[in-house]
Amino acid sequence: MSAQSSPASTDFPYNAWYAVASSSEVGRSPLGVRLLDTGVVLYRKLTGDIVALADRCIHRPYPLSRGTVSGDDLVAAYTGFVYRPDGTVASVPTQTSPPVGAAVRTFPVIEHGGVVWVWPGTPDRADRRPLIDLPWLDGDGWTSFGQAWVTRATGALLQDNFSDITHVAQVDPVLSPPALHGPPPTLVVEVSEQQVRFWRDFPASKLQNWQYEVLGIEHGSEHVQHEEGLFASPGLWVDRWDVAGPDGPLQMYFSHAITPIDATTTRHHWVVSRNFGHSDAVTGTLRPLLTAYYRRVQVELEIMQGVIDRDGWVREVNVAADAALIQVRKVMRRLLTEDAHPGR
Repeated sequence: MSAQSSPASTDFPYNAWYAVASSSEVGRSPLGVRLLDTGVVLYRKLTGDIVALADRCIHRPYPLSRGTVSGDDLVAAYTGFVYRPDGTVASVPTQTSPPVGAAVRTFPVIEHGGVVWVWPGTPDRADRRPLIDLPWLDGDGWTSFGQAWVTRATGALLQDNFSDITHVAQVDPVLSPPALHGPPPTLVVEVSEQQVRFWRDFPASKLQNWQYEVLGIEHGSEHVQHEEGLFASPGLWVDRWDVAGPDGPLQMYFSHAITPIDATTTRHHWVVSRNFGHSDAVTGTLRPLLTAYYRRVQVELEIMQGVIDRDGWVREVNVAADAALIQVRKVMRRLLTEDAHPGR
């Protein structure tokens, strides 16, 4: 084991994609969101394309998200300034032409996997870091459910949580597969320039009762299992759990969009996807189990944040199970350095 300091609460790079809303939340009415202490207003043009602008009128400190959409333009409620989708001012109510060069900032924005993602960093760098494919979120042969809420904790604490699932057995022994209730197999960690992937294979063992039920396999039978995690980007984490079945792996994907709102508040959008048991009955079994678990995680992380707020960050003792966590922190530091020194 080793001691290592924890990351600072604001250590998230601007040059990354962050989830700010589900696609269904963004329509013809302005929607205000925040990420990395930055206000953004979203709305759809007549074509259905999404516009992302700074959520503050350049004339007075008033949110553009309180305005209205007219055609493809956004009309500020308090000032009457009219903004085009490219952020430029089309007109002002008190004179025949707008001030020269008057404009608000625009942000790169995409829809991916049923989620709206915004890039708050340097716009011309957005294409260099595309999001990974997420076929389990909206592809054939998959069934998904999920939810989004705000956790009163740093995004770094959420990343640490997803870096090591061995704590699941402590937080929720009923949900946790029996394979996690003993010493885990060796964790294999693979690091690239921007990502961390890790996995371990568990020998054949029994499952939890809920797993037998939703998988439709014989109670008491033993199965080889596989855990895999991917730190795909600062704002996206994907976990996978496979149970070996007679016709191939029965898979569950756990996708987590992590969006820091400010130094101590994080939007957490989670989705659980499966390639088996596509009935409403199976969803009815899984949804309350996973929702309750993630609510427990939310509570535990908010408790940790309270300790940090009171006592500050201290050096922590790491163990072998933290191998992926340590690498994720290294990648995050490298991405932050690139933010500060883009020429490197």
